[in-house]
Amino acid sequence: MNNKLIPLDCDDVVLLGKDTFKVSRLKDLIATYVKQKLQRRISEKNSLEPGVSLLDLFRTIPLNEHQFQLKEIRYSYDIKSHVLKIGSQGWQQGKLKIDVHISSIDSSWNEVDLEFYPEEKTEPDPILDEIYQILSEK
Repeated sequence: MNNKLIPLDCDDVVLLGKDTFKVSRLKDLIATYVKQKLQRRISEKNSLEPGVSLLDLFRTIPLNEHQFQLKEIRYSYDIKSHVLKIGSQGWQQGKLKIDVHISSIDSSWNEVDLEFYPEEKTEPDPILDEIYQILSEK
């Protein structure tokens, strides 16, 4: 991944595979999915702590006499994508970095950050422009 970061605005569009998302919607979808997964209760009979959520399991880490309180859990993922910036000349290919920050203290502090790192070549791709045009007409 190169070091050139392009900040994303809420109305910019991200193409992941065959699906397009506004940045604001993609962030909401990721946050909702992660929250649902972390709040899911473990109900296995063999579990040492049945009925506890995954987030509760990672809230503290006991090490002998000490217990560490985790304030935040972070997940990071990079994926190939295309981005259409509002006012730009066309789609840019590159990598989308997705960072998810989960607070074990207060869920209102949960955050999803998206960063885009374009490939060196930033010429408009006419095929992607056509795909975007077709999708925006629906």
